[in-house]
Amino acid sequence: MSDHDHAHAHSSHGHSHDYASANREFFDKEAHNTDDRPSHVAITKTIISAMREEYPDLFNEDTTTVLDYACGTGVFSRELCQYIKSVVGVDISSGSVDVYNTRASNQGLTPEEMKAICAELKGNAQELDGAKFDIAVCSMSYHHFADVDAITRTLAFFLKPGGSLLVADVMADEKHQDEEKPPEIFPEHVRHVVAHHGGFDEAEMRRIFEGAGLGQFQFKKGVPGKMHSKNVRLFVARGVKPA
Repeated sequence: MSDHDHAHAHSSHGHSHDYASANREFFDKEAHNTDDRPSHVAITKTIISAMREEYPDLFNEDTTTVLDYACGTGVFSRELCQYIKSVVGVDISSGSVDVYNTRASNQGLTPEEMKAICAELKGNAQELDGAKFDIAVCSMSYHHFADVDAITRTLAFFLKPGGSLLVADVMADEKHQDEEKPPEIFPEHVRHVVAHHGGFDEAEMRRIFEGAGLGQFQFKKGVPGKMHSKNVRLFVARGVKPA
């Protein structure tokens, strides 16, 4: 879980805050602590189950290629790899990428099946050796990104025509949307790496996806999860790159 360099955003105090650098530093330090955290594994299993239930035709163990963006230490990739042909993880945290690749190797997976690279993708043909993917997935990381519009355009670039972007994250709390300061999900020690504290609603995700040129927008909401010991509602958003 990390952020990009499209990242000089303003914090609530009005000061410029570089979320990319903050996330890189934080997750480099945390890489060896987050990998097998039960809550992390549980929410990952929940999200993959929701994706496979909602979009069963997307996942084929013989053909489907996946880009796992902001892959962290690879919990999502490892849970998903049994349902797909191959996955490439990308993260800006070198510490996380090292753990990802070590764990994949220890499980007997070849780089052709599962590997991660440390990179800040911009969305150009020289990156990832020109590879394009059937699915780009970003699980529980959009709240870390200062510029979700730029991130989404980048991910759309790496899709094959007809490929799908799947994003899972925290839903905005509809009950508290009109409040000036809705309840805080994230504890104090991680707030400096979270650009979006209130989650995302369906209208915002539709705007972001359609702004990146993705069509056939779908939004599965109300997926139950637990973050930082708090019950939250998650969503899975899907957009399709025009063929």
